[in-house]
Amino acid sequence: MSSDDLPPSAIPPSATISQPFNPPASTLDAFRAHPWSNSLLSNPDYFPIRTWSRTAKPSGEDAFFANTLGTDSTIPHVLTLRRKDIPSVPRDPPQIRLDAQGRPITPSAPARPPDMISLLMLSNPGISGHPSTAHGGAVATILDEVVSLCVALHVPAYAENEAEARGALYTMQLDVRYKRPVYVPGLAVVKAWCVARDGRKYWMRGQLVQEEEGEEGKNGRSGAGQLEWVKRKTVRTEALGFWLQTKGKL
Repeated sequence: MSSDDLPPSAIPPSATISQPFNPPASTLDAFRAHPWSNSLLSNPDYFPIRTWSRTAKPSGEDAFFANTLGTDSTIPHVLTLRRKDIPSVPRDPPQIRLDAQGRPITPSAPARPPDMISLLMLSNPGISGHPSTAHGGAVATILDEVVSLCVALHVPAYAENEAEARGALYTMQLDVRYKRPVYVPGLAVVKAWCVARDGRKYWMRGQLVQEEEGEEGKNGRSGAGQLEWVKRKTVRTEALGFWLQTKGKL
């Protein structure tokens, strides 16, 4: 099934998110050259799939992520990995607790491995908001795109008339928490989970993670001078969101 056969805002076809994808050689080379992303590519529990939103549709859908953010100065390379075995999730989402001052406490990320991992090579200056720092809007867009694709892993497949029966998928709420600057240029890894599903309602979680780069490590040395395998990975931004699947035409 091609993108030409799908209605607007359609959920990616099940074949797109269930079958291994051979990424372009330039993209594979870019991530193989980085020890951290190369180790993720070598994880036997995951395999690459097509990043659906990196293909602009005839209707103009996905043009922002595929074209505007698909240049040498923005995000030239994206590679998405999905877990081979996707677990079932509970029906009820985690409850939001309050601290002593009555402020909401962000629930911890799931302890299980991510359902999806996306590797992104961030460039400069096309997504910069501050010098060598990604704009917060670009970071939120990245999380929205990756987590939206992760939702599709939990949407039931249909044997017939899949494009119509699966309906469309919309982000209804996205709460983004900015913890540390996202530096550019550099590698970013986005992890995504489905934490609960009730019919056509999906509660999701995402994290954008980077290695220390040009920062002071615990030993007082610059992160850039550390061996790759001892560089600390830090959550730069995280998101909690709610997605809704519309009713398809059966």
